[in-house]
Amino acid sequence: MMLPRLFDLDRKTMKLASTPVALPEGRWDLAVETGRIMHRYLGPGPSLEKMERTALTRFLGFFDELGSEPDGIILDLFAWLRRAMTVSSTDAIYGSENPFSKQAELEQALWDWEHDLTRLLLAPFPSITARKGALARSQFITAMTAYLHHKGHEQASDLTKARYKAGIAYGLSIPAIARFEIGSIMGVLVNSTPTLFWLLIHIYSSPQLLADIRAEASTATWNYDEARTTETKFIVHIPSLKQRFPLLYSTYQETLRFHTHNSSSRMVMQDTLLANRYLLEKGSIVQIPGGSIHSDPSVWGVDATSFNARRFLNATAAGGREKEKVRQHPGAFRSFGG
Repeated sequence: MMLPRLFDLDRKTMKLASTPVALPEGRWDLAVETGRIMHRYLGPGPSLEKMERTALTRFLGFFDELGSEPDGIILDLFAWLRRAMTVSSTDAIYGSENPFSKQAELEQALWDWEHDLTRLLLAPFPSITARKGALARSQFITAMTAYLHHKGHEQASDLTKARYKAGIAYGLSIPAIARFEIGSIMGVLVNSTPTLFWLLIHIYSSPQLLADIRAEASTATWNYDEARTTETKFIVHIPSLKQRFPLLYSTYQETLRFHTHNSSSRMVMQDTLLANRYLLEKGSIVQIPGGSIHSDPSVWGVDATSFNARRFLNATAAGGREKEKVRQHPGAFRSFGG
């Protein structure tokens, strides 16, 4: 019942999406095929690398705009990050005809919809009780429907092309495909934007951490000046980012642990007895509270409620300093729902 209320889907669309279709690789419903598409195009490989290059190039353009101000600029950091992340990420997904680049008001519509998510899902008469979110959703659907009608997806990422092709294969109309695209935008932006905001806050509020990450960057990048100009260029190999920037990556993971309070849901596939005490009946829903797990001292240690940028470093921290290796249950890190 969640998808129809979340994406404003009618019964016909839901029936089509839940009916298995024979595809070259097998027979399954749209949810399974969507998962296969996500794994195929968001896993390591040329499709993901192309999206990363597009997103990073677009994002750097926002930094260039800041650098053009000789006396600097005072700005609302979260608002600036929200705009930069929205445009750069959706450009990578939707290509040159990206509606978020062409219609700036869609950014605010996205966050109006996100703000009203709970009421759209749970409240009666959402067009009244969650009016702002419902209107924002309609605005997005209208823009995405026009984008698909004008074949904007043909200049988009492999991911978008595959999702469109799958929608057609399952008999969905273009407005229905547009509605499902809300899920893509939700997954890309709703978590990543506030995470980047808090990551920067933690780094720049700690002079020592900032200095250590800058020192790490000085050894993990190299100068490149092919034209032998006075301009210095620094090269970063994105696929090896985790290995070359361990402290930055640890800080990022700790930001997710410290600030993620979402709950993930799982359906019980068969009757299961936990600890000889708790019966989980087949067909029921189990909710896993990320915030509670992320602040549990039995999992993360006595400093579980404190921010520790070096928590996720391996046995040896930057500069060769020994530190206690983090050991916790593999399911304890619920960064994006687990």
